[in-house]
Amino acid sequence: MQFVFPWFLFALFALAIPIIIHLFYFRKFKKIYFSDIRFLKQVQEEKSTIEKLKKRLILASRLLALFFLVLAFVQPFIGNNKNKLNQGTSAVCIYIDNSYSMGLKTGGETALSIAKTKAKEIANAFTTGDKFSLLTNDLEGTHQRWMQKQDFLDAVDKIELSPNIKTVADITKKQATLFQTLGAKNKLGFFISDFQKNMMDKSDDTSFTAHFLDIQGNPEKNIFVDSCWFEQPVFTINATNKLIVRIKNAGNTQADKIRISVKINDAVKAIDDITIPAETTLVDSFNFTITQPGFQRGEISFNDYPITFDDKFYFAFSVDVNEKVLSIEDAETPNNIASIFTNDAHFVFEKSDKGQIDYSAFKNYTLIILNQLPEISSGLSSSLKEYATNGGNIYIIPNTNTNISSYNSFLSNINAGTYAVAQVKIGEVTKINLKEDVFKSVFNQLPKNVETPKIKKLYPILSSSNTNERELLSTNLNSSLVSKFDVGKSFVYLQAVPLNAEFSDLQAKAIFAPMVYNAAVYKKNNQPLFYTIGKDNLLELKNGNTTNESVYKLSNGKNEFIPENRSVGNTVLLRVNTTLSSDGIYAISANDKNLGIAAFNFDRTESNLKFTEKADLKNIFNQKNQIVLDNTKANLSAEVKQIKDGVLLWKVCVILSLLFLLIEILLIRFWK
Repeated sequence: MQFVFPWFLFALFALAIPIIIHLFYFRKFKKIYFSDIRFLKQVQEEKSTIEKLKKRLILASRLLALFFLVLAFVQPFIGNNKNKLNQGTSAVCIYIDNSYSMGLKTGGETALSIAKTKAKEIANAFTTGDKFSLLTNDLEGTHQRWMQKQDFLDAVDKIELSPNIKTVADITKKQATLFQTLGAKNKLGFFISDFQKNMMDKSDDTSFTAHFLDIQGNPEKNIFVDSCWFEQPVFTINATNKLIVRIKNAGNTQADKIRISVKINDAVKAIDDITIPAETTLVDSFNFTITQPGFQRGEISFNDYPITFDDKFYFAFSVDVNEKVLSIEDAETPNNIASIFTNDAHFVFEKSDKGQIDYSAFKNYTLIILNQLPEISSGLSSSLKEYATNGGNIYIIPNTNTNISSYNSFLSNINAGTYAVAQVKIGEVTKINLKEDVFKSVFNQLPKNVETPKIKKLYPILSSSNTNERELLSTNLNSSLVSKFDVGKSFVYLQAVPLNAEFSDLQAKAIFAPMVYNAAVYKKNNQPLFYTIGKDNLLELKNGNTTNESVYKLSNGKNEFIPENRSVGNTVLLRVNTTLSSDGIYAISANDKNLGIAAFNFDRTESNLKFTEKADLKNIFNQKNQIVLDNTKANLSAEVKQIKDGVLLWKVCVILSLLFLLIEILLIRFWK
């Protein structure tokens, strides 16, 4: 037991007053005069023991009445074992989880609606002089301030479901920051959520008392698209491509005959009926063709009532009429690269003599091949560096008489590998790195007894610790035959041999053509098919005719906003994080010019309806300043008030004091 005003216990010395009265008043003899001796016969003798009992009971009643009166002023209470009595003004910060999973119903009412009611009950446990702050997954600026009780209650009514997701640790940090801005003695944080397992990244902050209230809806079966991708990264007009879709069943029951449709530009391209067992993942594929170039809007949809926020999955991509590849060579260069691209309608292959290079046109090419040049001039080196900075790929094939110093000067300038002088070494390729993109669709698995390139002579590729090298074709000569280096936004490929039989037979092997072809296909700065709302997304655009004063906009026909933008060379970076309120395909524009499209989907972690049990919550939140509230209590306000203030006993003390005063009166009045 604890006391609010323990210094008032000194008043217990007043208990000596009834004792003094008892000792002196009840022992004082009184003279009684009688007019006639015959009246003495009418006096009834009282037994001394009964008289003593009556006096002692009266004394006890007076002492107890005074004792409990003093305790009423001391205000005793039984404190919570995790909390001390809060005195003075309280700062109350309440977090209400408004993620989409809170839209699940329990007892005909959504979990969010119940959470809002509980938040009001918590607020009613405090006085009008206390300060309140409200947090949701949106972290709105209007909420992140201290407000009066009525303003807080009004703000709670306006909360709606949101695609944003926050963890317990995120909210704990935000609450701790808010408490620092207010000098209140009592700091109380409340978390009202369904506590999905994906948000249980907790933080053990001890600067305030944290209370956790579990509000869970009834888990339903839920089907959702987790991701999608194309089998081939390059689209060719009127050619068939395959869309791979990964679908999950997060429910406890099997989903039968779910019809999934794929739309491209609002036209249905493919339909399939699928059955997914409970808590499993299914990978399905859809074939379709694109007949028109340009930006393509994709949508995967199905009907999965009652959880519908994840029933559509959007993706977007662009189909070019063709892409350009440039081979820089001299008059003596053999014509053994052109055949790789000339038979493909998607690529336009061009050659340029080393003395007639149009450097300004580099930005138009997807891949530039330095095809067995004797040396790399300073002008070419400077232009290639700028080209690589803006995301263009470079494939380098040395000459039979390469000027190593000119090559290495360029390679060192872009922080790629370098060449050593030519060495006569007999060896062969011992490993093909099938994990690399350039070998996608070339081999599903390496055939047995595959014939690999043989080597007679090579320029060994040297790599330092600060270069990111990935060997594509490894050899038994302690040097790779072909390596790939990450250089800024581009890939730079170094080949250790010219296309000459005196060095190797690489050009004669079947692996050579698809490797060079895919070096043009797989670009480092390819835009993803989709983005996730709530993540820190960075969109890259070519900085064409726009200026620094250009205003970039994203719009899906319903909502429009201006993202943060920054120009880097020939690229514009658009940052999109938590600004979007709805999913869909967004058009990107500047100065009324359409620059591209991007697809945004809600975060699918909310689709996994896995919740933390109450017993687990108590194990997780087991610190001294953490309290798990009972969501079955009908009167949450009383529970919070009891936790906040403890069990107050002053009213009981007043009642007992009055009771013993009544007993004293009754003893004096009626005990004859």
